[in-house]
Amino acid sequence: MKLDKKKTLLMWTILIIALVQMPALALTPAINLIQTKAFPDRTLADVQTALASTNLISPVVSILAAVLINRGVFTKKGVVVVGLLTLSLTGLLAVLLHTAFWNLYLLSVTLGIATGLFMTNAFGLLFDNFTDDQRQTIAGYQTSCINAGGISMGLLGGVLATAMWYGGYLILLIGLPVAILALFTVPNYKSPSAKSSGESTEKSRLDPGVIYYAVLACIFMAIYGVGGNNISTHIRQNIPNVDDAAMAGIAVAVQMGGGVISGLFFGKLSARLGDKIMAVACFALFAGFLIVSLFASSLVMILIGVFVAGMSLSMMLPRCTFAVSTLVDKSTSAWATVIALSVAPSLGGFLSPQVFTRLTIALFGDLTVYRYGFVAATVLVFGLVIVFLTMRRAKTAPAASK
Repeated sequence: MKLDKKKTLLMWTILIIALVQMPALALTPAINLIQTKAFPDRTLADVQTALASTNLISPVVSILAAVLINRGVFTKKGVVVVGLLTLSLTGLLAVLLHTAFWNLYLLSVTLGIATGLFMTNAFGLLFDNFTDDQRQTIAGYQTSCINAGGISMGLLGGVLATAMWYGGYLILLIGLPVAILALFTVPNYKSPSAKSSGESTEKSRLDPGVIYYAVLACIFMAIYGVGGNNISTHIRQNIPNVDDAAMAGIAVAVQMGGGVISGLFFGKLSARLGDKIMAVACFALFAGFLIVSLFASSLVMILIGVFVAGMSLSMMLPRCTFAVSTLVDKSTSAWATVIALSVAPSLGGFLSPQVFTRLTIALFGDLTVYRYGFVAATVLVFGLVIVFLTMRRAKTAPAASK
């Protein structure tokens, strides 16, 4: 893949932004600590819901940003830079406000604003400035960087949480130097909709395929979110005499490590398997969660399980990213990224504790062993559904799943 100097700088900026695209992982290791130490009068589901509310705010902000971008009011560069600055602001607010439970919701709101601004538009920069072949390769690298950043955030978040429950938020201050980098390397262009600009192409209407990939991303992220949301509690329940916050940070890092490895090979796998790679992602998540459930008393097996589960993320999301990128142009990329890569995954992340934590507590009680087992069965069925849908789409629209 050959790129000129400007595109190379832009590619590296997109990849560096990707390193901070999973800020919630800096907070995940502290979930059990927040519930048992900081706010013991609150349930696990209450804490998970407070943290997951970021996923409710983020898509709303993404939609508002897309409207303004499509009207030519803002540029994607400006929105990305402001989002990264807001990420840093969240870290600063955590230092000042961390004694009341409502502070969790406030921090989730500011974090949701930040991610809603910079995450989807970072994908939009990829869509707008690179060819299909370049996007497929860079999408894999991008997801590897997202996972690599998740490793760092998970490890540091676990370590800092042992000193103070809000320690993970301090990591978000890194948004400031990344914002400065983006200020100098991201091209400043407007990308109004075809209606606003008067220029229309065959991709100026939103393709129904965008909705298809959005639904798959939403369901997948709801299932995938069970892993991080419950790992600290799972370790506490099944492995005594272990610092669950620090070990959960290690587990999150190992999970992201799986994503780094699979992301490096995504480009070739995606080109060969097409949409079938999404089913492979589901089967990897099934295997990982099943291992975590069946071998709950073994820390080594838990780490192996989360590693396998983590591989799924770098197969599913970059495939959705690449597939959507082939269906849009500059006039529709803002809306497409909002729907498929912000609203859908964020909604899935928000619904994860609402559906799976509350449902499995009602069915099996508080034991996470059964929660992971139940979700493993769920994602297996989901994978089989994707196989069926991919085969059907290949017959009705052969190019759709390639």
